[in-house]
Amino acid sequence: MKILASVYACSPYDGSERAVGWNWIQELDKYHKITALTSHVYRNDIEDYLSKHPGELSNTHFVYVEVPHAISFWHVGYRGERFYYIMWQKQAVKVAKELMRTEQFDLVHHITYVTCILPTYMHKLGLPFLYGPVSGGENTPSVIGYPMSAKNKLVEAIRSSSQVFFKSTLNFAKTMKRSTLIVTTTDETKAVIPEKYHDKVRTFQSIGLNSDMFYPEPTTKENITPRFLMAGRMLYWKGYELGISAFVKAIENGCQAELTILGDTENNSGYDAHREKLKSMCGSHLGKEIKFVSKVEHSQMKQFYDGFDVLLNCSLRDSGCFVVMEAMSRALPVIVVNTGGPKVNTTVDSAIKIEPAPLQDMINETARAIKILAGDKEKREKMGHSARMHALDTFTLEARTEQMNKFYQEVLNLSK
Repeated sequence: MKILASVYACSPYDGSERAVGWNWIQELDKYHKITALTSHVYRNDIEDYLSKHPGELSNTHFVYVEVPHAISFWHVGYRGERFYYIMWQKQAVKVAKELMRTEQFDLVHHITYVTCILPTYMHKLGLPFLYGPVSGGENTPSVIGYPMSAKNKLVEAIRSSSQVFFKSTLNFAKTMKRSTLIVTTTDETKAVIPEKYHDKVRTFQSIGLNSDMFYPEPTTKENITPRFLMAGRMLYWKGYELGISAFVKAIENGCQAELTILGDTENNSGYDAHREKLKSMCGSHLGKEIKFVSKVEHSQMKQFYDGFDVLLNCSLRDSGCFVVMEAMSRALPVIVVNTGGPKVNTTVDSAIKIEPAPLQDMINETARAIKILAGDKEKREKMGHSARMHALDTFTLEARTEQMNKFYQEVLNLSK
């Protein structure tokens, strides 16, 4: 097929949205002719990579779209990023219409930004249109009553307000109506989509793992005391307070286990303060049953995961959650909050899922899950095997791309 891809964020040398965009283009290039509309900001990265890897992406033509400087001079770094992105989308449609004068495309695919609360204008092209995978509908469940600072409460309020605002815009309505197929990363984002369009919504995770994450095979666990791991940035919605409270409760109720917390503060003063608060929650268990690790190089993460028996992940509104996927690829059973990406990416055979509920109820249920897995090596091994098999079937970039190709065919079939 000939695909016109809207991939604003796309870089081979970066993470987050930029990596999502780049990985999709890399994989789709193996099957299709791609014209990729991306921001001029990433031109140097892309051209540098291609000069060092001749022959790669031979089926992809990058078109670097730039908003005229006269109306975007104020955009430096990420200042005003959301407003600039809207301007870029409008400019990208103009460029796409010019391309369509001389080229024929089978469909247009919106890839990045991966959020439903920022607009795309690709629906104006009149082509069969695949929108997504997109996220952005996830919020910290209010039923939990999770402890937050005034600043973090404001962040949640702004996030919820943004969802309401963008959902009420005319462009959002047109995007929903004109999309041939809408792909959301979570059930929470699907709920943002008006119900009358749910028949053309599919839930599918946009992130995948490189095959080298799976090999060599995970080592056999030989820990005498079961070792639990929590990992991720020190953000309030990552649920560290929940995880630590539950682990302390399990230990004080006789559970024999150890917890390592890997949390990079990225030299951010807010993260540093949060880390110190979390340490204080550990009480007399700090430095004994509970230890903190600042950073592990990504190249060493496979070996790091292999030293643990269980991943404890308490993210409250994560749209994807790489750490859960990585841990499962290394045959770790997981304990997760049953929301967002962890809900979609785990199975009942590979995870104990904690339902959102008042905080104390969640602490009790998580402590119970910790005790169950700490006390049953056979169960840990069985769940870990199921986790790895599920990861091999669904988390690889190849598996993700195979599913995307099926979506492309569905878009064409629906457009006939």
